[in-house]
Amino acid sequence: MLSYQHGFHAGNQADVHKHTLLLGILSLIAKKARPITYIESHAGRGLYDLAGEQAQKTGEWRAGVGELYEQRGLATPLARYRDVVARWNRGEAILQYPGSPCVAGGALRKRDRLVLFEQHKAEFEALNTAMTNHYRHAEAIRGDGYDGMLDVFSEHDPRHRLIAMIDPSYELKEDFERAPAFAQRLVSLVPDALVMVWYPVLTTGETLAAQTGSFHSQILFQQHREGHRMIGSGMVIFGDTTENRRPLKVLDRALQAHFTA
Repeated sequence: MLSYQHGFHAGNQADVHKHTLLLGILSLIAKKARPITYIESHAGRGLYDLAGEQAQKTGEWRAGVGELYEQRGLATPLARYRDVVARWNRGEAILQYPGSPCVAGGALRKRDRLVLFEQHKAEFEALNTAMTNHYRHAEAIRGDGYDGMLDVFSEHDPRHRLIAMIDPSYELKEDFERAPAFAQRLVSLVPDALVMVWYPVLTTGETLAAQTGSFHSQILFQQHREGHRMIGSGMVIFGDTTENRRPLKVLDRALQAHFTA
């Protein structure tokens, strides 16, 4: 089993990018009356302790959500994201960071569903606890996220709009090809689904086959420390984004401005 644990990286600059986009996209889709089923292939813990050993060891969150938290005059998408983080904390200190399951859980409605896959034993147990404590409409499942997501798409309730996030650790280089190919497969099964694929931008040059997506957002940032390979973050959406093309562009422009300021 792969050993990746996101607690070392929670709240970093890539998370600010990814979770601001996720919040914006789900908020757009949730304006429609149709119920949503949101699925994640690699959900992680769901909620992260920024005062804990993992987060304190790397300190990556300080250049991400920590720096943003202190800013004023944020663009609306980023201000909404900060508000989400603030709801998980008291006062000015950031002690907890909501991962994508918690961001999604807060953006969705009671009639919507969250189906969250995580294979790592300790990460799954923490995820299951976080979801049980906070979101009754969420189901955490321990297992392979690719297989599990395929099952959900193959057996889905057609009354629900499917929105999915594929977010592997990319410890395996094959995920740079596997993730977008799998996203295309899912959209071929359910043509009105939207499938988001997050990927890291690395100094080693691996990249995602993003040209087949309908929307692409990529930001760059400085290395957190010497030898750290990640220098950016990308998100590609597969599926028809025509109805939300304009607000997605506004969302991306706000993120580009934030990370180039």
